[in-house]
Amino acid sequence: MSDSLAVDLTCIDCGREHGLGYRLECEACRGLLELRYDIPMLRERGPGLLDGHGLWRFAPVLPVADPVHRVTLGEGATPLLDCPRLARELGVRALSLKLEGANPTGTVKDRSSATAVAAALQFGFRAISVVSSGNAGSSIAAYAARAGLRALVFAYARAAAPKLLHMAATTPDLVLYEGVYDDLIVLWDQLVGERWFFDGGASRNAYKHEGKKTLAYEIAEQSRWHVPDVVVAPVAVGETFIATARGFRELAAAGWIERAPRMVAAPASRAKALRRALHAGAAITPLKIGYTVAEGLAAGDPGRKGAWVLRLLREHGGDAGDAEDAAILDMQRRLARTEGVWAGPTGVAALAVLARLLTERRIDPGQRFCVIVSETGLKTEAPPPSREARAFDMESLRHLVKERLAV
Repeated sequence: MSDSLAVDLTCIDCGREHGLGYRLECEACRGLLELRYDIPMLRERGPGLLDGHGLWRFAPVLPVADPVHRVTLGEGATPLLDCPRLARELGVRALSLKLEGANPTGTVKDRSSATAVAAALQFGFRAISVVSSGNAGSSIAAYAARAGLRALVFAYARAAAPKLLHMAATTPDLVLYEGVYDDLIVLWDQLVGERWFFDGGASRNAYKHEGKKTLAYEIAEQSRWHVPDVVVAPVAVGETFIATARGFRELAAAGWIERAPRMVAAPASRAKALRRALHAGAAITPLKIGYTVAEGLAAGDPGRKGAWVLRLLREHGGDAGDAEDAAILDMQRRLARTEGVWAGPTGVAALAVLARLLTERRIDPGQRFCVIVSETGLKTEAPPPSREARAFDMESLRHLVKERLAV
C-alpha cells in the first residue's frame, strides 16, 4: 500500500494550517478542519498511484500513515449500478446508483468507520465512541471489535431492531438514549474534549469523515474518469456530502477528471433545515424533529457541518431538496421492483429527493445522474408481508400460474 500524501489540517474559516495530529478544530478561531494533500504529486503520478483493492486502495489520499493501522472488514469497491429502467420512469438521460449497502455492515458508514478506527489506533486511543441513530453505531462497533478497541455506542432507542441487534453483538458498551440525535450530541461533544475516547462522531473529526471521500474516487474510477453531471448525496449532519464533494474537487485539481459534478444535498423533509436555508438565502435555523423512517437522516440541527454544506452549495452552484416519509417508502418499493435493489429508507431518501426535484422541474432531466444509496434494506424494520398461505393441487396451481402470468 502507498504512503499517505496528507500534508496538513487546514481551517475552513481562517485558513490556518495545523500539523497532522489529533485535532478537532482550529486553534486560532475554533473553525472546522479539513485534510489537505500533495496535489502536485497526485497530478504527477496520476491514477497509477492507486494500488490494491477496496477502501485502502486510496491510501495515498487518506490520512493514515502506517499500514499497520489500516483496519478493514473489506469495505469499499461497492457497485456503481446503471439503472436504465428507473431512469426511463424518472425521465432522465442516465441514472446510476452507488450501492453502499454492499459494505460489510450494510452502510456507507463503513468507509468513515474504517478511517476513524484506523486513526484511533494511529493516535494511541484504546476506545472510540459515537452517538448514533442506527447505522453509525453498528458500523463503529464492528470496526472497533475488528481492531481490538472498546466502543462506547449511544444509540437511538427507536433505531431499527436489526441495527440494535448488530450493535449489541459487537460491543458490550451499548447505551440507548431517549429523544433524538440532536438531544444528546451537544452533551456528548463536550466529553470528547476530555479525551476519554476517540471521536467517532460526525460533527468535527476530519479523520473520520475522510473515509467517505473514497466515494468520489470510486465513482470517478468506475465511470472511467468521466464523472456524472450531478451527484445526489444524503445529508444528516453533512459528512457524506462534504467528503464526497471534496473528493471530486481533489480529483479535478489533480487533473484526474475534467470537472467536479454538481452536488445535490438530500435530507428528509422532517429534517429540512438545510434546504429551507438554501432557498431562503439565510443561515440554518435548527428544527425540532420527531421520528422519520429515514432514521439515519434525523438531524434537525446539522450544526457547523450543516453550515459547511450550505456554504459549499452556494459556492459551487449546488441544490438541496427533501422528501416526505411516504415518498421515501414509495421509492423503496419502486427501486426494488424496477431494478431489483432492496435498500433501506435512509438509503433511498436521496433517490426520492431526486424524483421530487424532477417533478418540480428544478433540475434538468437531460443530464447524467448518480445517486448515493447509503444502506441496505436488510437493516429495515417493517411489518412482514401477509403470511396467509394456501394449499394447492395441480388444477389450482395451474390456474394461479395462468391467472398471474397470462399476457
